[in-house]
Amino acid sequence: MIGRLLESEGFLPLEAASGSEAVELFRSQSPVAVVSDIMMPGMDGLELLARIKMIEPGAAVILMTGLDTPDVLLQALRGGAVNFFKKPFNLLDLVQQIRSVAEFRREAARAALFTPFLDREEKTFLIPASADRYSTVINQIALQLPALLPPDEVLSVKVGIEEMIQNAIEHGNLGIGSAAKAAALEGGAFASLLAERRAGHGGRRTVQVRSELTRQRLTVVIRDEGDGFDWKSLPSVDAHTILSFNGRGIFLTKLSFDEVRYNDRGNEVTLVKERMLPRDTAAGPS
Repeated sequence: MIGRLLESEGFLPLEAASGSEAVELFRSQSPVAVVSDIMMPGMDGLELLARIKMIEPGAAVILMTGLDTPDVLLQALRGGAVNFFKKPFNLLDLVQQIRSVAEFRREAARAALFTPFLDREEKTFLIPASADRYSTVINQIALQLPALLPPDEVLSVKVGIEEMIQNAIEHGNLGIGSAAKAAALEGGAFASLLAERRAGHGGRRTVQVRSELTRQRLTVVIRDEGDGFDWKSLPSVDAHTILSFNGRGIFLTKLSFDEVRYNDRGNEVTLVKERMLPRDTAAGPS
């Protein structure tokens, strides 16, 4: 079913009947993303994730499960999975995630442009509520990140930034709560809900994204013009709370960044990622 949907969305899916077959298919075809169940006979999703990461550390692996196994999900994310989906889920959410990963990875070729001589870089973007895609903004922010982070961490950071921008637009500026979004997605009415909110006052709001990259860290500040939310009620990030978060966005971001902090109002979030690569391994092009 997922394969047919991806075909209808313009992708060319490759299907494997087992984890071992998936490993060989990945080795020979180098697909842009891997989507797998966690619970499978023989090689399970966690082992598949580990095997694929051995072949390509920056591979984008998306896992899904129908079981309430938060400890396994947390293990998968910490093992390098870029995202997870708890069944039942909206298939279009999965398509959107794959499309984002594809756009991020297409831009990875530009990583050769990074320079080890960068001292400090600042950028500011204003994203309107009408924007459906903002991968160009995220790729601009992450252009120099290969000087600080390994490939898998660069991809995780991109996904985390995307989740926070999406929250700022939908929940912040357009005022779409988690329950309303879930109901609209389930009823196939999310596009009309977005159009309705964009036609109102929220449609005139923008999200400001500021980034600062130094030799030591990346700092991203995302601010919306909404009413904010009670961030103090967010649970801690551990195996007991992974399924308690409203959506995966904040959870994924907290795993991807060293620091995630909100202002008092809850309409601005600051993300901090510290350098992970030794300086002598972050060499630029010869």
